[in-house]
Amino acid sequence: MKNTDSRLARYIDRYDAGRFAWAENRISVHRRCACVLLGASILALWGAAARAESTGTPQQWTTYALQSSHNAYYPSNFPAESWSFSVPGAKGIDRKVVRSTTTIRDLVGFPIGVSVVDGVVYAPNDDGHLYALRATNGALLWSSNAYNQLMTTPIVVAVGNQKMVYVGAGNSVFSYSQAKRFGVAGARVIRGTDVSAIEAFDAKNGELRWVYHTKGEDMPTPVYIDGKIIFGNGDGHIYALSADSGTLLWKSDIRSFVSMSSATPADDGKVVVMGGTHPSAIYGVSSTTGKILWKVHPRDIFSSSGGDGTWAAQGRVVVGQIEVHHHRQAAGTSASEELAIDAENGHVIWSKELGSGKTPPRNKDAVPTIADGVIYTGSPVTHEEYAIDVGSGDILWRTHLAAGMKSAPVVVGGHVIQALGNGDIYALDRKTGATEHVYHNRCGGFGPQNGVVIGNTYFIGSNAGCMEAIPVPDILGAAAG
Repeated sequence: MKNTDSRLARYIDRYDAGRFAWAENRISVHRRCACVLLGASILALWGAAARAESTGTPQQWTTYALQSSHNAYYPSNFPAESWSFSVPGAKGIDRKVVRSTTTIRDLVGFPIGVSVVDGVVYAPNDDGHLYALRATNGALLWSSNAYNQLMTTPIVVAVGNQKMVYVGAGNSVFSYSQAKRFGVAGARVIRGTDVSAIEAFDAKNGELRWVYHTKGEDMPTPVYIDGKIIFGNGDGHIYALSADSGTLLWKSDIRSFVSMSSATPADDGKVVVMGGTHPSAIYGVSSTTGKILWKVHPRDIFSSSGGDGTWAAQGRVVVGQIEVHHHRQAAGTSASEELAIDAENGHVIWSKELGSGKTPPRNKDAVPTIADGVIYTGSPVTHEEYAIDVGSGDILWRTHLAAGMKSAPVVVGGHVIQALGNGDIYALDRKTGATEHVYHNRCGGFGPQNGVVIGNTYFIGSNAGCMEAIPVPDILGAAAG
């Protein structure tokens, strides 16, 4: 690990360490009622418990990883809870039959980060179900079948007087007729088979309110802006739907299919940024009209990298990671490259190659987090975690970790929390990158799914179908003191 750049200190000094309290808070309800009022009292107690349970959690979730910076941290008095929930069938998989961990993830894995709103964890799963779990104890409230894999972070917002949950259904499969088109110059390629749709559910009971079908997969997380659900997908378009009814408001043709590049709001929500593949490019579109404002085709961009990575935003600056392959590199290797782009005009502000190594399978890019002018990101190629100055692209520190990573880390006070493919969760010193503690998770490894910190609890789902709530002090170890 290299010594930290002194410039990083000025970003951290703004952190007020006193606002974090790791003591557990417990909700208690005192029940005093006369027998004649028993029925009314039970109802009152239920309502009070529901209100208390939602205390300390967000009231809405409008984008991937809570906010455009992708730092999925919500400071509150939510207590340090510990529980786990396994999807049906996850624990009983016969490893003599199903040998590949990737296959297990495709069957029962939680492939992306969760949303936590009004005391409920909304967790999408590759088994096709959206699970609603009580945030304090993991109890299943309801589950709904979307009839294909769910790889989007649920968007949860109030529409009128009703709270709604939006997810996209789809898979990464290419039909034979579409796979053949890769060899045809200029041909449009559509990704996804079976049910591909945006589906809206009632947040209270999981009832389907509306569905909008598309030709290509809807794996990327949408963004909610001014009553619109905006997303790119596998048929080469960016859509805007009415959050109320699912009515199509506008549709822009980019030709590139979007795999896991979630829609990121930038420049106060005026611009939505995402990447696509075949052709590989990064796009900025108007959130109001859908007009394509700019397109960037990074030099030497490799394989499906453009459509895999999700971009983070700080004001007008968006940053993301791509994989590049130079002619001098051996087959099977690539390099991670971080880019910063002006969201208003598509001007590339800077690019920085982080290092090279073996090309990882599937989602090839790690998602960055921005906090106080510093980018925190990993690389699935180098297996290193980085702190990068958002203005200049200068690397402030880098730390080698035990395995690769693809998800956005969480910055909590003076700590960076990063989940790895082998199931370890690292806590790093935010100023120096020094390893503070390693939490050894026993419930499966992690890929693109990002951890979420609400108050004193870290929520994350694994590739093995296990959804967990982990006390933040357990992840930080001695650093929690």
